Amino acid sequence: MGTYKNTVEVEVRERRLGSVLNYHGSLNNLIEKSKKRSLCASCSNYEQCGNCGQENAGTLTTWVKDSVVINHSPIGCGLDGIMYAASVRENAIGQDRQVRRLSTNIQEKDTIYGASRKLEATIDEAVRRFNPRVIFVLSSCVTGIIGDDLESVADEKGAEHGIPVIPIYCEGFKSKMWSSGFDAAYHGIFRRIVKEPTKKQKDLVNVFNFCGVDRLADLLAKVGLRTNYATTFSTIEGLTELSEAACSVQFCDTLSSYITTALEEKYGVVKIKNAPPFGLKWTDDWLREIGEVAGKQAEVERVIEEEHQRIRPELEEYRKILKGKRVFIMTGDTFAYQLANVASDLGMEVAGIATLHHDQAPDGDGGHGALEKYKEDHGDFGKVNVCPKQPYQALKLIKDANPDLLICRHPGVENVAIRLGIPIVPEGDKNFSIAYDGILKLAKRTVRALKTQRIVKNISAHSKLPYTKWWLEDKKEDPYYFESKEA
Repeated sequence: MGTYKNTVEVEVRERRLGSVLNYHGSLNNLIEKSKKRSLCASCSNYEQCGNCGQENAGTLTTWVKDSVVINHSPIGCGLDGIMYAASVRENAIGQDRQVRRLSTNIQEKDTIYGASRKLEATIDEAVRRFNPRVIFVLSSCVTGIIGDDLESVADEKGAEHGIPVIPIYCEGFKSKMWSSGFDAAYHGIFRRIVKEPTKKQKDLVNVFNFCGVDRLADLLAKVGLRTNYATTFSTIEGLTELSEAACSVQFCDTLSSYITTALEEKYGVVKIKNAPPFGLKWTDDWLREIGEVAGKQAEVERVIEEEHQRIRPELEEYRKILKGKRVFIMTGDTFAYQLANVASDLGMEVAGIATLHHDQAPDGDGGHGALEKYKEDHGDFGKVNVCPKQPYQALKLIKDANPDLLICRHPGVENVAIRLGIPIVPEGDKNFSIAYDGILKLAKRTVRALKTQRIVKNISAHSKLPYTKWWLEDKKEDPYYFESKEA
């Protein structure tokens, strides 16, 4: 059976992919157990923090141009819109782009009598204020529990206003995997915006990312290809044309394995199976697969040779500085292995890897691309952890690894490293270290971070960690104390 089902909701990751939030062991064991789907999906007995699927669904839909996103929820669920507003302002250089977020402000009486009328009024208000080209309605725990009929409201209001009104089913209680929110958003876009292709554009490549500018456009232009960048600053026309591309590429399976697989299954848009282009060899292999799909093999070989020659002198200088430096990497699922590969390319020693979750059976038949490729290139790796942004656990993992620096995507854990006296390289923009230029960018930021060692150690000397002696000392050898034995 295929990944895409023509239903109003996409199946959550726990059931579809066997996703887990806890693991510690070797990379080889992780891959082998994943093939059997034998990892424990609910072995954690304690959490210090977490995310909601609605927040991640909002991440993708807010970026679409000329859109309005409605949180059909209590007002508190819409506070993440403040974060998106700041992020869009930071990335919308040279673009007229504003965040348009509304909330239906569900209250206690609405949970008794229903909130559909409030949603209808909010959609009308969105049209009156902003004249959008698309409206996304994000469900919430409350609307899921009381059973509001979002499909009927969306159909009626969409017909009335002549624009797509798209329900996104992303109730937080349905899944502990906040990444299920990404799937929910893409599922709504796929079934209500993406159209049957009227033509195939053989020089068009879909590029899926969280945010930030399109840093692959220039590289792919050198081989005669164009990019359709989604969903950051996507237009309705761009989303409609996702089905017309020759192939799709992604920055990590966490974000877009669902949409790339659905496009391949239904419309024949080839999903590039090679690991994303992080590091020299991985970028070469990734480009070659695209070249085969697009019939650009000769152009790709020329570009690979030119790019290697261009970055070689600077790359060698950075390798001399960074050789032997120990790095701990803590980011999203496959992204951690992608950054680990770049670090290895720079001559650094990977002291440990901690990912935020793990999908045992990724969508489609591509396997565990980045994990398997990392094992193939670097051998088995014994210090793999799955730790969903839990500072109490990250503290022990990082301290035990004793690295020279930490590469971290999510800021909640950065202060833990600083309090331990370890410099950090924040990797907030998912594609900043991508491809050939990205290798140099990560190297430059790493060298800069290492120069902060003195001040970071000074901060550490005057910081007190917010944990008891029992956790810091009595249980210092057991970061996984709060997991069941099945983990």
